[in-house]
Amino acid sequence: MACNDSNDSRLWSGLFLRGVLISFSQIFLQNNALTGCIFILAVVLYSPVMAAAAILGCCVSQLCALMLCQCEYKQRFNQVDLQWRLESGVYGFNGALVGLAVSSLWPLSWLALMLLVVAAVLTSIGVLFCLSRFNSTLYTTPFIVSIWSGWLLFSPHPDLPAVVAVVSFAQPEVDGVVAGLLQSALSAIGQVMFLNSSVSGALLLAGLLIASRVAALVSCIAVILSILIAMLSGLPEVQIDSGIYSYNAVLVVVALCSQSDRSLVRLICRVFCRVFCGVCLAVLLTRLLQLCDVIPLTAPFVMSIWLIAFLTARKRGLKRCLSGKAQL
Repeated sequence: MACNDSNDSRLWSGLFLRGVLISFSQIFLQNNALTGCIFILAVVLYSPVMAAAAILGCCVSQLCALMLCQCEYKQRFNQVDLQWRLESGVYGFNGALVGLAVSSLWPLSWLALMLLVVAAVLTSIGVLFCLSRFNSTLYTTPFIVSIWSGWLLFSPHPDLPAVVAVVSFAQPEVDGVVAGLLQSALSAIGQVMFLNSSVSGALLLAGLLIASRVAALVSCIAVILSILIAMLSGLPEVQIDSGIYSYNAVLVVVALCSQSDRSLVRLICRVFCRVFCGVCLAVLLTRLLQLCDVIPLTAPFVMSIWLIAFLTARKRGLKRCLSGKAQL
């Protein structure tokens, strides 16, 4: 690849570092380096080991993508596209999620380290393939497939604990419905990045607020809706309080609102229509995967978005069909 030294230096330094930071913000579908810094801080406070694993996974994904783009995919991506995608965190956020998942689900060992690196490389290959063939990253699908594959091949023993946080935040006993709901809501936001802590959840919400006030608002709405739906469905209270049924709902709502018009009227309509359906789907699919003894990860989020997109496309096609018949 013909590239001068200054461009190479910029790729491997400034753009790469900024891409790592933005990759963490992309976990919440945002594009903000400061938000990424706050997210990393939230992980560090919860567990430095998890933070190191997440940064390692992100860097491996970024490096793998950069090497593949410069070698195999240079005919499809020019230098400008490569720099933009590297900086925007498209390649790194799945790798960061891989690091968080591996450090949470497997005990610290050389096997876990190798699994992290291999899974991060596979996510980069998956993202590059989707971008080159379909011009789509498919959200967190590469992360889900790699962790599920690792789980099938190297399922951790049920008696072995996950990596214990060096700095442990014990969830205090709270009095009152409002205080309990607030703690559950913050824990749910933290669960998006495998952080079972209301303190870390509060930091994630602060970072999300910096990137997008709309995303922060709808995240809170999604958490409250998902908690109410889970409680009315009679799901286990302990899992509801820990945010297991809410974190996918947060991602679904943020994704749906990022695709919509930013006007208040359209936002309200989506909250009471598609967003409500998305939250219900996320809770239902999470419980369904649990009953099938499958670790949900972010699969309910991806499946909910795909299903809503499919139903929306079918609805638009039906409207066009009816409109054409009416004209005849």
